[in-house]
Amino acid sequence: MKYVDACSILGKAARILENYTLCDNCLGRMFALLGRGLTNEERGKTIKTMLTMCLHEGIREGDADSIEVFKKLAPRLGDVASKLYEEISGNHLEEAGGCYICGDKLSRLIVKAAQDAMVNLKEYKIRTFLVASRIPSVLASREDEIKRLFGLSYAESIGSEVKREVSKILQRELGLIPDFENPDVIVEVDLSTWGTRVLSMPILIRGVYWKLGRRISQTIWVTRRGERRYAFSVEDGLSVLAELLDAENVILHASGREDADARMLGTGRPFIVEVKNARIKTVDIAILEKHINKYSSRLLEFKLHSKARRAEVSEIKGDESKRSKIYKALVVTEEPISDSDLRGLEGFFNKKLVRQRTPTRVRHRRPDVIRERIVFSVKNRKIGKRVFESLIHAEGGLYIKELVSGDNGDTSPSFAEYLGMNAYCASLDVIAVLGLHLRRV
Repeated sequence: MKYVDACSILGKAARILENYTLCDNCLGRMFALLGRGLTNEERGKTIKTMLTMCLHEGIREGDADSIEVFKKLAPRLGDVASKLYEEISGNHLEEAGGCYICGDKLSRLIVKAAQDAMVNLKEYKIRTFLVASRIPSVLASREDEIKRLFGLSYAESIGSEVKREVSKILQRELGLIPDFENPDVIVEVDLSTWGTRVLSMPILIRGVYWKLGRRISQTIWVTRRGERRYAFSVEDGLSVLAELLDAENVILHASGREDADARMLGTGRPFIVEVKNARIKTVDIAILEKHINKYSSRLLEFKLHSKARRAEVSEIKGDESKRSKIYKALVVTEEPISDSDLRGLEGFFNKKLVRQRTPTRVRHRRPDVIRERIVFSVKNRKIGKRVFESLIHAEGGLYIKELVSGDNGDTSPSFAEYLGMNAYCASLDVIAVLGLHLRRV
């Protein structure tokens, strides 16, 4: 083996082939991190060719060991060793059985998987993709066995080879662009069946909505009887996206929510809409915005900004206490109020801590807890003897209707408690959602 051992790659390859039959792909993969611009099939074929040449040199130099090693390895070296084997032994070379790892199927099945993926991708209008693989445990264990026995530190997995080679074919044939962070689709290759399936990645679009009417819920609200509580919702307004992008459905992720009978005005409410299983991925934000605004005319208004990343969904739906909101409440009192009452209310609720139990009206569907929130400021404007408008700046998560009424003492202090009379929030508008900053994509 002295002519082979001069190169550690050839030495390890010879010892591998003494014990296992490997195709060009699987042998080359054991040294995949060495060399640039080569496929594993080219590496494997080159290694087998060099082994044949080195052993031939040994034979020509009269090294008896080289003859024995060559005769042993020739059936696993394959076609590159056939003529030399016939010359030395006088017999036709009978190649060894199929590859220990892939059964001599890998190179053909990579092409098959790519062709199958191209057929499936005809249903989609996309620009970017990523290839993933599912590897049977028996195949992975055989590969790991060889790596471990021969200390192969420059090897890669069969999954990595399949992903790369299928990806190269899809790039070449379809002009698609690989995207490792935010692909339009993931092409999954199952190495147990060598079939593929296309996983359409959700389209995430961030924006802001304004709710111009009342009795509009944020999401579709279906009662236990299977009936809709409200005829229209913000989610309904965005559902047009499913039709435009040939998608399964849409999911709204918003920065908090207002009551169905409250309007969302002013700066609007930030949101991210998730479009599930869309077949059309070439998104023109301006066109989408135009269509959803036309559909929701005079009820909702949307401004779509740009695509979002998955991490932004948890950010936008994060802890309500990290944001503050400005509300406009129309308050009706049981008895007439004076200007001094309203000025006193403003002073009292300047940076005031409020303890609030989950309101009676939502306790059947929300956890019954006691929370503490701060009212930063209140500004009042008298409209009538028993009516005033209140601009309230408070921490997110504070129930404003109950801040006004007190909810039978479950919210304290409250407007009603301070004024010493019953008070009722006749209408409520959200003017601003503050303290939320989303990264631009």
